[in-house]
Amino acid sequence: MRDQDVTTTTTPEQMTFADESGIPPAEPTPEELQAAELSRAAREAVRQPADPRIDRQLARMGLGHDEEPAQSGARAPVRGVRVEDVDRIEADIATTRAALAAVERRMNLVTWVVTLEGIAVAILALLQLLR
Repeated sequence: MRDQDVTTTTTPEQMTFADESGIPPAEPTPEELQAAELSRAAREAVRQPADPRIDRQLARMGLGHDEEPAQSGARAPVRGVRVEDVDRIEADIATTRAALAAVERRMNLVTWVVTLEGIAVAILALLQLLR
C-alpha cells in the first residue's frame, strides 16, 4: 500500500504537550512536594561518593555489605547464652502458663455462674409476670 493510495476523511489532530485550555495548572499538594523532595534527595545521595560514617552505621545495624564475602563453610559467630539464663526463662514460662491456666478455669466458672444466674432471674421474672 502506497502513501498516495491512502485517503483519510478526517483531519489529523496536532499533538500538543502543554495544556491549551487556559486554566493554570493546579498547585501541587504537600504530599507531591514531599515526594519530589525525597526523590531529589535520593538522586543526590546516589550521585555522591559513599560516606564511611553511613557504612559504619549500617554495619552496626547489620545492614551493611561485608568487605570480604563469607566463606561457604564458615558460620557466623553466635552470641553465647548461659544455661542458667535459659533454665530461669523456661521456669518463668512454665509458671506463667500455670497461672494462665488457673485464670482460664476461673473465667469458665464465672461464665457458668453468671449464665445460671441469668436463667434463674429470667424464670423468676416470668413467674412474677404470670402471677
